[in-house]
Amino acid sequence: MVALTLALLLGVPAIFGILLADPSISELPGALLEGAFTLATFTPMGLLALLAIRFWRLPLPMGRTPALLGGTGLAMGVVGFALSVALCAIAGTASEGPPAPQGIALLLLEAALLLLQSGAEELTFRGWLQADLSRRWGRTPAVIVAAITFAALHFVAAASDPMSFVTMLLGGLLFGFAYARSGSFLMAWMIHFGWNSAEELLFGLYPNPGAGTFGTLINIDLRGAELWGGGPEGLNASIAAVVVLIALLVVTIIWPTAEPATARKG
Repeated sequence: MVALTLALLLGVPAIFGILLADPSISELPGALLEGAFTLATFTPMGLLALLAIRFWRLPLPMGRTPALLGGTGLAMGVVGFALSVALCAIAGTASEGPPAPQGIALLLLEAALLLLQSGAEELTFRGWLQADLSRRWGRTPAVIVAAITFAALHFVAAASDPMSFVTMLLGGLLFGFAYARSGSFLMAWMIHFGWNSAEELLFGLYPNPGAGTFGTLINIDLRGAELWGGGPEGLNASIAAVVVLIALLVVTIIWPTAEPATARKG
């Protein structure tokens, strides 16, 4: 599964790179191309993860109060990202960029794509990998190994700054402990979705500087000190994100333990 996930993360961009060499394809609307890329990458990833979960007979609990846990996770992701931006603003690297094109239809489409992307990743790394390892090794080692795998694959596929690996590792630990402590896959998924949605839909920080093809509600650009988001990888390689992710991670670790997120051998 891990090898198949890496193949998708590397193979789909390579195929799209070849296709975009054709002017008739490269001139298509950016939103259409990005949507097709997201579907081609994360639909098979999510389906493979669901098959693996079923094959290994792993539980996928949503918790006793799914709406409350999901809403809490969403709030944690959005507020956490907003706090990271606020720290960059205090450091003097965040400023308002030029107005970005936007429309409710495009924003809703991007929200749906982000929901798919975060869901497929959480099914793969938490729903399958962490849950399977938890039955074999115990909960904490499973969270750590799944987070390292999550960060490593993302780093290989899409990053180059070592600080990005740190933030992705902290993100993986956050999602993993949120799942393990709350007993709710939905909470981990919504934290992930909330963070990504705030990054792209709310603040327009991917790419940085500029705004994505779907537009954004507020366009913030980060410029200046690289450790405060001014580098090419933006907030993902920022000490601001590290500080906030550590704070959120502490909250999830002290979260009252609910039903075990995975069944153990016995």
